[in-house]
Amino acid sequence: MIRTSGMSDIRGFLAATLFMAQFFYLWVTIEPFPAETASAAAEGGSSLFNQVVSLLLFASAICYVALSPLKKLVLQPRPLIVLLVVCILLAALFSAERVESLKQLILSCIIMLNASVFLLLPRSEEQFAKMIMAGLFVMLGLAYFGVMFKPLVAIHQFSSELGDEQLGNWRGHFAHKNVASAAMLVSGFFGLYLKDKGYHLAGWLILVLSVFFLMHTGGKTSTAMFPMILLIAYVFEKIKWLRVPIAVGGVLTINFLTVGAALIPSVYEFITSLGIDASFTNRSDIWRLAVGAMADRPLIGHGLHGYWLTDALVNNDTVENWSPRAFNGHNAWVDALINLGVVGFLLVFIWILVLPLLYIRRISQQNLYTPVVRLYVRIWLYGLFGGALESVFFETGSLLWFSVMMALFGLRLQALAVPVPYDDAPPLAFASGSIGVTR
Repeated sequence: MIRTSGMSDIRGFLAATLFMAQFFYLWVTIEPFPAETASAAAEGGSSLFNQVVSLLLFASAICYVALSPLKKLVLQPRPLIVLLVVCILLAALFSAERVESLKQLILSCIIMLNASVFLLLPRSEEQFAKMIMAGLFVMLGLAYFGVMFKPLVAIHQFSSELGDEQLGNWRGHFAHKNVASAAMLVSGFFGLYLKDKGYHLAGWLILVLSVFFLMHTGGKTSTAMFPMILLIAYVFEKIKWLRVPIAVGGVLTINFLTVGAALIPSVYEFITSLGIDASFTNRSDIWRLAVGAMADRPLIGHGLHGYWLTDALVNNDTVENWSPRAFNGHNAWVDALINLGVVGFLLVFIWILVLPLLYIRRISQQNLYTPVVRLYVRIWLYGLFGGALESVFFETGSLLWFSVMMALFGLRLQALAVPVPYDDAPPLAFASGSIGVTR
C-alpha cells in the first residue's frame, strides 16, 4: 500500500480538480447552447469571461508544473516545440494580420501547455479513466437534455445566416454541428477505451450514446471516419510493417485525392466515377484558392489566422465563388503550409506524424500496447486523416485539437515508460492492470 501525506492528498485533489476543469472547459464550454451563427464553429468562445477562465486554467497549469517533480515531462520534445513556436512567431511578425497572428500564437501556447499537463494530473490510469467517464456522462447528458428539452437551440433551425443547409442537424450544447460531431467521435473512442479497461457497462453506454448522437449531427466526415478509423487502427496495431505505409502513405494518398481533385482534372474524374462528390462539399474552391496563398509566402507563411477571413481576402472581387469567405482551408495540412510556410510545415509533419510512429515502435517493443495506447492511436489517426477534410491543427479552443495533442504527448509518455510492479508505481503514473509505468 502507498502511504500518502496530507500535503500529497491536497495536491492530488487539486490536480484532479484541474483535470476536470480542463475537461469541462472544452467539452461543456463556458457558454453551452450559444446562439446559432454561421461563424460559431470557427470562432469558438471569445467572450471576456471565456478568456478569463482560459487564463486561470493556464495559470493553474503553470503553478502545477512549477511544483511538480514531473516538470521535465511537460512540452516534450522541447527542442522541436521551441523551434515550432519560433517559426509561428516569425510568421506572425511578418504577417499582414500581425496582431491577430500574435494573439493566436499566445492562445496556441496556452492550449499546448494545458494539453501537455493534462495527462500528468491523474495519480493513475484508473483515476484517469474514472474522471473521463464522469466527465463524458455529464457532457452526453447535457447534449441529450438539449435535444429533448431545448430543441430550438440544440438542433439547428432555419436562420438568415445558415438558411436551411443545417436544418435538423443536432448540435446539443455545442456551437455548431461540426463541433458536436467531432466531440461525439472522440467520445466514442473514449467509450471503447473504458470498455477495454473493464468498465463494460459504462463504456458501451458512452459508445452507443456518442455514435447515436454523431449520426444525427449531419457531420459526414466524422460519421464516415469513425468506423474507418477503428478498422485502420486495428490493422495498424496487428500488422507492424504496415504502420508507416498506413500513416505516411495514408496522409499523402487522401490529400492527393482530395486536394488533387481540385487541381487535377483526371483525379476529379476518378473521384466522380466512384460516386463521390469530387468537390467535397465545395471544398475544392477553397483549395484552388489556397494554392495561390501558399505561393505568395512559401517560406514562413501568412501567420496563424493571417489569411482566411482577412479584409483583403473577403473583399476580393476577382474570385466569383464563396471561397474568399471560408473560415479556414478545411484541410489541416493545407492550412499548415499557408499559415507557417514550408519550414513550419516540416516541423508540424515531424511532430504530428513522424515522432508518433517512433513512439509506437518503442511501445510495441516494450509490449506496452495497452488500451490507453489504443485510445491515443485512434485519436491520432483521426487527426491525421480527418485533417485532410477539416482544419484540426492549431485551432485554439478546439477540443479535437486538444485531444490530438493529448494523444501526441500521451504516446511519448508511454514510449518512455518502464514496466514496474503496480505497488511501486509513483503517483501520477498510468497503470494498466497489475502493471504501472514510470518515466
